Amino acid sequence: MVSRETVIHVRAVLLGFLALALLTPFDAGPETGPASVVTFLLFYGLVLGGSHLYLALRGEDGMVPVAARWRYLAVLAVLLAGGTAVFYGGERSVGTIELRTIGLVVIVVTSIAYLVTESVAGYRASRSE
Repeated sequence: MVSRETVIHVRAVLLGFLALALLTPFDAGPETGPASVVTFLLFYGLVLGGSHLYLALRGEDGMVPVAARWRYLAVLAVLLAGGTAVFYGGERSVGTIELRTIGLVVIVVTSIAYLVTESVAGYRASRSE
């Protein structure tokens, strides 16, 4: 039997592809200007985090605790923003440091912090049982 979470994940992915299909006729591809940033963030945000956002707002644990869903969404937001900064503004600089370098450092530090945080949370959850 298909779980409720699977149905929500499939709906979020379909919603992401629907948004992409609706924005494609307006020539909002990844290299065409400011509208492409919105398309990029909307599509990947819906596909990767739409179901987690829905379930976190409803407070439903399921297979993943609500706190872990919120942590995932925070990391996803940082990674999408950092990736967007690297992709669209990488050649610009802040002082003497390129935005690409700053974005990549933010992405790496966020990824490591997320890995450590989830590892500690998983360890604590296994110890309390």
